[in-house]
Amino acid sequence: LESQGVCATYKHFPGHGATAGDTHEGYAYTDKTLEELTGDELVPFAAAVQHGAKFMMVGHICLPNVTGDNTPASLSYQVTTGILRNTMGYDGIIITDALNMGAITGQCTSGEAAVKAFLAGADLLLMPEDFHSAYQTMLSMAESGQIPMERLDASVRRILTVKLSMQQ
Repeated sequence: LESQGVCATYKHFPGHGATAGDTHEGYAYTDKTLEELTGDELVPFAAAVQHGAKFMMVGHICLPNVTGDNTPASLSYQVTTGILRNTMGYDGIIITDALNMGAITGQCTSGEAAVKAFLAGADLLLMPEDFHSAYQTMLSMAESGQIPMERLDASVRRILTVKLSMQQ
């Protein structure tokens, strides 16, 4: 794919292998611990990180035995930044799964979902249910400083780095 200028996306971090429920419709979770996930579902993602994956999609799977709550992985700083970026060392682009899915729309507005996902560590926000609301909320939060410019700059750098690498 990359030889043709297309980036593959590894998905759906942290893995749907032992998930109960359907994130398209609503709540989905796994009862696995981080140790169990590391030995199973996270294996292909770790390999992708080691091989320089440019894109990683974070799903809306809840990990209550990892995070202590029912926050979807895509909205969880602990999962997106803590595990994927910090523990696993991923430095590429993180994109959310579609934010118009039931796992997200059942618990927050498009604006709230966009901000939560971005602050959790996502660089790209896929398909909010209400794009205008998501955009306006992100813009307002950035202008007020509630989304730090350093955080925005980090995402822009990652995106531009991948774009430039695809031109070579």
